[in-house]
Amino acid sequence: MKNLSTLILVLIVFQVNAQQRNLAEKLGYAPNDKLLIIHADDIGLAHSENIATVAAMKNGVVNSTSIMMPSPWATEVAELVKDMPDIDLGVHITLTDEWFNYRWGPISSKSEVSGLVGEDGYFHFDCASVAQNASPEEVEKEMRAQIDAAIAIGIKPTHLDSHMGCVFSGRPEFVASYLRLAEEYGIPAMVVEELYQGVVVPNQELFAGIDLNQVKIVDNVAIGSPEIYDSIGLSAYYTDLLKNLQPGLNVLLIHVAYDDEEMRAITTRFDHWHARWRQKDFDFFTSERAKKLLEENNIKLVTWKEIGKL
Repeated sequence: MKNLSTLILVLIVFQVNAQQRNLAEKLGYAPNDKLLIIHADDIGLAHSENIATVAAMKNGVVNSTSIMMPSPWATEVAELVKDMPDIDLGVHITLTDEWFNYRWGPISSKSEVSGLVGEDGYFHFDCASVAQNASPEEVEKEMRAQIDAAIAIGIKPTHLDSHMGCVFSGRPEFVASYLRLAEEYGIPAMVVEELYQGVVVPNQELFAGIDLNQVKIVDNVAIGSPEIYDSIGLSAYYTDLLKNLQPGLNVLLIHVAYDDEEMRAITTRFDHWHARWRQKDFDFFTSERAKKLLEENNIKLVTWKEIGKL
């Protein structure tokens, strides 16, 4: 039995790796092409975030985003993208609310997902609290509710990803639900190689019934950090990243909004990920400099929508 389990594990890894090696080719690119998704997280967070994200997609190089359905401004997104039928718009699975004076809770009934609710009646502030207090059943119920809520307002999700990475930083059961729902709704879920090898492969019994050959694994995910913001700055980081992008499927996670009164109020008491940070992201990815860097480094922009068609 032990030998059989080892064989199954080897076959799973081999099949997924073979699928990934052919992903660029399946999209119509050479294996050594540099593919990039420039993904603006958090649309739905605020009016400022919404209109900046749409502007960055229409006038800049941002080509993907995902919606936070529990956020108060989520319904506006459906109106803003009505003239964008080909938009790459996923569901940003949101299990936390990190802000001090801007609070929201689950879409599901609080009585049915009580483990996701903190003492103040809203989502927990961090992923660790979610992992400690919420059951896998509660998390899956809320994930499904958020996908269904997006569909109900007229959005056709192109993919799933996770706000603050809470789906990935909690329990393997959360990841199993995430992949199961992606398969059920017929859309890809963002998964990085490290997560796949570290969570899926060692816990294969949790993923029984899920076609792992259909999991589209991202080669590299990049995101600015507080340390980068405080040292070299976001513009220098993005410039260096684009100049040195590696072949394969890359995802760059950014956050765009305007440095206006609304965003400053929402992000009060935050030293990072605040209104100024989001304005800097918007400015860079709507600049001619960003467009030129993509051209000079022969970077091909792709979307989750394209990947989903595979």
